[in-house]
Amino acid sequence: MTDLELIKQLRSEVPESDPDALADARGRLLTTMDRTSAPRRPRRPRTVRVTGLAAAAVALTAAVAVVIAPGPPAPVKPPASAGAALPLTSAKNILLMAATSAERAPQDSGTYWHIKQESENGRLREESWTTRDGRRWSRGMPGREPGVVKEDSATFWLGPENAEVGMEDLKALPTDPETLKQRLTETQKGGGPGELDIAFLPLVSLIAELPAPADVRAAAFRALASLPNVQRLGAAEGGEALTIPDGKWEIKLVVDPKTSRVTRSNLLPTADGGLSGANKGFIKLTTGWTDQLPQ
Repeated sequence: MTDLELIKQLRSEVPESDPDALADARGRLLTTMDRTSAPRRPRRPRTVRVTGLAAAAVALTAAVAVVIAPGPPAPVKPPASAGAALPLTSAKNILLMAATSAERAPQDSGTYWHIKQESENGRLREESWTTRDGRRWSRGMPGREPGVVKEDSATFWLGPENAEVGMEDLKALPTDPETLKQRLTETQKGGGPGELDIAFLPLVSLIAELPAPADVRAAAFRALASLPNVQRLGAAEGGEALTIPDGKWEIKLVVDPKTSRVTRSNLLPTADGGLSGANKGFIKLTTGWTDQLPQ
């Protein structure tokens, strides 16, 4: 089939007898055929931009996929051990923590058991140094010349009821809280078993000032924690402030549960069997073994 015959089939409306029109039609056909047969350029892939609500939907789908994807099992938290710290939410817990700290404290070394009492303004009230073999030097005691260190009796006083004890007596005290409380009650003159208010101040003496063994101090803390009216006042300088009303006495203490030291008190038994109190605020306490000589 010739080009002219093809044109006749595709363009039947073109008159056969008009050679100019036939030639023109033939030219248009060839141009169309060349354009159709040209190779097409490959299309670039379309990039779809996700915006607005569509983007939020995509993010939500991804987030859900992350949430529901299986992962490693969560670690199991071990149960709290018996030695775990108690929360400082009550006076009882604070005293029990101090008891544990007293038991774990390393054995003290030093030549002198040093007790220093100061007023809130830093003014010295009383100070003493006691050796392990029973010698003592003190200053600031009532009726003595201010600032002079003198040697005096090396006995300690458990409360205001004239119960004198020495170093060996402190070592022989019970380490069970109830037994300790009963023993202290019995040693107080005029007191008998069951009179808890009589044992109260000796317990304070053991935790606050006296060089009692660690297990005896721990028992004293636990005995005080068992009292029904002990209350927490809140955090204070030097530790946690507590109030321990018991019968005719009400003592406020500041206890550092980490070191088991009593750093402040409003009322303390004195070395001569009396009671010493602060007119306002607290008496500041510093206690511990030292090698520093009395000055």
